[in-house]
Amino acid sequence: MSADDPRFDRIYMVGHAHLDPVWLWRWTEGYQEARATLHAAVKLLAENPDYVFTFEQMAVVDWIRESDPALFAQLQDLVAAGRIAMVGGWWVEPDCNLPSLEAFVRHGLLGQRYLLEHFGGIAGVGLNADPFGHSVVLPQILQGHRIDGYCFLRPGPEETEMPHTVFEWEGFGDARVLAYRIPHQYCSTAEAVDEHLNAAVDGIAPSVTGEAMVFYGVGNHGGGPTRRNLESIARIDASGAQGQLTMSGPDRYLKSVRDGGVEVPGWTGELQRHAAGCYAAHSGIKAMNVRAEAALVEAERYATLAARRGAMTYPGSALTDAWKTLLFNQFHDILPGSSLRVCYEDAAQQIGGAMDVADRVVNLAMQTTARDISIPEDETTQPVLVFNPHPHPVEVTAEVEVSFLPGEWALTDEEGNPVEWQRIRADATLREADIFRDRLRGRIAFRAALPALGHKLYRLRQVPARPEVAPDGVRAQGLTLENAHLRVTIDPDTGWLSELVTLADGQNFAPPAGARHTVVSEDTSDTWGHRVETYVGPGQAFEVEEVVLVDKGPVRATVKVISRLGASTLTEFFVLDAGATSLEIRCELDWHEKMSVLKLRYPSAIQSESALYQMQHGALERPADAKEYPGQRWVSVADGDRRLTVLNDAKYAYDCAGGDIGITAARSPVYAWHDPRELREGEHYHYQDQGRQHFTVRLLPQSGGDMAGAHRLADLMTAPPRVMMESFHDGPLAAEGSGISGLDDAPAIRLTAIKAWEDDTEATVLRFANDTDAPASADLTLHFLGGQTLAVALNPLEIGTWVVPASGAPFRVDLLEFPPDHPLPRLSDGV
Repeated sequence: MSADDPRFDRIYMVGHAHLDPVWLWRWTEGYQEARATLHAAVKLLAENPDYVFTFEQMAVVDWIRESDPALFAQLQDLVAAGRIAMVGGWWVEPDCNLPSLEAFVRHGLLGQRYLLEHFGGIAGVGLNADPFGHSVVLPQILQGHRIDGYCFLRPGPEETEMPHTVFEWEGFGDARVLAYRIPHQYCSTAEAVDEHLNAAVDGIAPSVTGEAMVFYGVGNHGGGPTRRNLESIARIDASGAQGQLTMSGPDRYLKSVRDGGVEVPGWTGELQRHAAGCYAAHSGIKAMNVRAEAALVEAERYATLAARRGAMTYPGSALTDAWKTLLFNQFHDILPGSSLRVCYEDAAQQIGGAMDVADRVVNLAMQTTARDISIPEDETTQPVLVFNPHPHPVEVTAEVEVSFLPGEWALTDEEGNPVEWQRIRADATLREADIFRDRLRGRIAFRAALPALGHKLYRLRQVPARPEVAPDGVRAQGLTLENAHLRVTIDPDTGWLSELVTLADGQNFAPPAGARHTVVSEDTSDTWGHRVETYVGPGQAFEVEEVVLVDKGPVRATVKVISRLGASTLTEFFVLDAGATSLEIRCELDWHEKMSVLKLRYPSAIQSESALYQMQHGALERPADAKEYPGQRWVSVADGDRRLTVLNDAKYAYDCAGGDIGITAARSPVYAWHDPRELREGEHYHYQDQGRQHFTVRLLPQSGGDMAGAHRLADLMTAPPRVMMESFHDGPLAAEGSGISGLDDAPAIRLTAIKAWEDDTEATVLRFANDTDAPASADLTLHFLGGQTLAVALNPLEIGTWVVPASGAPFRVDLLEFPPDHPLPRLSDGV
């Protein structure tokens, strides 16, 4: 390259300090580095009038506001002057595969509104430089955050062959965003940038314009550009060897592309794959994330319903803080499992605190509702209330610990209609009569038919004799379980299914004899699973030790299977409930293998060349090529009219090989081990996933391709109805009440959030997602808002948000909760 023939007329040089608030250090060290990085940037900005610094991650910015108000004030002034480009617009740079739809929404909702509050404008460019892949749903979410440009590094050219560095990225719902794959690296050394710049220019695919963009500056532990960086940029610019070098934020380059009048190439679909081992690394953080996301969404729903009837004040600040805590722990070196062991001790404390907030909110909302339900006194009964957080009616098997007087009991609804129930194994192990003297403490399971977003009262009643069992319950004979929909048989030799029959058509979904359910293979890949394509391969199976029927009753039948491998034990409870159309498998894994991976395989009679993976909304078809892929709560395969969906409540890592679905249940690499560092014999290492974990899997066999049932079952698994005992009292509420109606007639539409509006806590926000590739609509009645009506119409795979004010007509808003035509200032990145 010479000054007479530079490859580009202009290169925009983006001075950046990629800062991992957590990685090979705890958050407290990242906290300090945030101040140090900005302080260094402020000094260089004062010395060099041409320099522009780029900053992102609002959680990091807020640390500075909290700890150094004077430095934060300087930051505000420099942003207003265009000397610091505030980009990203999200709370942190999260993992961009694993968070839920609502979590992705909240990253921008909280991040952009933070910028608006403290800096007077929002970011126009998204920056997720370091995450290991990018979900197909992101373009639509970015659009909803009013972000029209997106910068990322991975996947790199060696991982996904993409013909262009800058392109229009199209995701679900035909949403598009101008994307830029950062060439070479997002950071540089502290020395002159010559080599870094040359490598970046060499890595830029054919450009649609005569311009390019290069990120530089010391990163990962923060730091940002140095004087040597800036001095070398000035020298290279003066030489003309790389054309004109312009220091700016990323917005100027992307604006130049948009305004250049050239046709930008396109890319449709997800951006994968890098570090496939991170979809499974550290089972604990994955399970905590699933449960915390569901807990916060549920808390907002219950709190909104209770607040609208005047029973409590909506706890907006507490819930916002809890969301910020969870979002922080979705950072791309926490949620993927690639940080130090001590970082996960911090994460467990923090996420546990967020879930505690959610649980307290739910409890208060339920208690204030329960106190207002009319429950006439009847000393021969024990009232039991069940709450449904879902916007459609559900029929489930509910469980509750209750205290009995001696004698026979029946369960009824408030109108006296009988309900089947049975005693099941209690959590406590004690001689109940000795502890409670005249009362027996136990656990029961019963079928509950619940109204949408509502509650229903049941009563345990003392009776002279227990009523006869209904004929349509569950039957168990040997190791065969059967209800009105399914027949399931467990093979005592393999511990897996020899029958999974849908009784309506006689189809058997069970696999041929010899199919394996557990496969433990050696895993020599590092924590990230760098360069791993698949974890499918030869390995050992757990050996079955015990298969026994443990529950047999009108409501539930359960077979327990215990199997072992080395020092590890897998206990699975195969649970079939009355009325259930899916088989529940409750898994207890005590894992002690090292440098190994456990695949739980779900083989079936289905053979397929592709599989459907649930995304944050909707689903994505991928080849059944045995490669490791990220997904949300389920994977589904079909063969003609037969379909089997495997769901779970804690895992994100899957594969599918010819219709055989695998879940990566445990990986045990060394913590924060990044090759090419080699493990040395004799050194002491800490290995991931050691010890106990619990998760639930469901097998859903069906006919046809409608996935609404799978989406709803997944939601039900992560947010089951809540059950509580109650006392006698008067109240204005009926024994059964529903908060919403209309979604039963529109199964394609999922209600993903109910919350108070950010701009008026008396107004209510409802967010919906169309999970199908066809238009969907629904006419809703919002009983919890006094019968207000809401017409919802969504394009294929569209996310839509509405505000229902305390008075006046509902109106639509974007994901920042502003009307689409409401102007918002956009922060400049220097001229």
